[in-house]
Amino acid sequence: TENRNITEHHASFRSCFRLLGNGYVLAMVLGLFIYCGVEICMSAHVPILLREKFMISVEKLGLLISWSLFYLPILTGRFFGSLIMSKIAPKRLLLFTVIMALAGIVLIFSSSFALTLIGIFLVGFGFANIFPLLFSITIEHLPEHTNELSGLMVSAIAGGAIVPPIMGLVADHTSIQTAFAVPLLCLLYLLFV
Repeated sequence: TENRNITEHHASFRSCFRLLGNGYVLAMVLGLFIYCGVEICMSAHVPILLREKFMISVEKLGLLISWSLFYLPILTGRFFGSLIMSKIAPKRLLLFTVIMALAGIVLIFSSSFALTLIGIFLVGFGFANIFPLLFSITIEHLPEHTNELSGLMVSAIAGGAIVPPIMGLVADHTSIQTAFAVPLLCLLYLLFV
């Protein structure tokens, strides 16, 4: 056996939150927070949109359409993600996937049923690799803080509990279609990231 001098670096609550003082880390953690929130917004509000805008029964078809047009593309995209990531630089792929998801959100504002369905599909396919891309790009930026960054990035899934109620509040005061401005704004932030 070889004797190696391995310096173990343990993350603490304080060391994790100290990293949020780094603007890059804060932007990426906030990006992941927002991504997780938008993913839940889509799964929760697409069936409502289909019911209110196109009279699609949520009980009969809404959840099926929502799942097959949003989560199936995410699942498919994640399967092919590692293959795609070996051919395209992570930052470029992140930009491409965010633009695809953004185009999908814009199509959801269409009055056409077909364009709305295409928009839902594009958002799902665009979302497929945003989480792993944000995660890996951030870790690669500061590899000496992998433990802290992993903790921060995984904690950012709390966005799934914060962003959807905001979208729901907007929907309650305006309309379900107008409420999709919340994911639109969130995706604009991801485009900035």
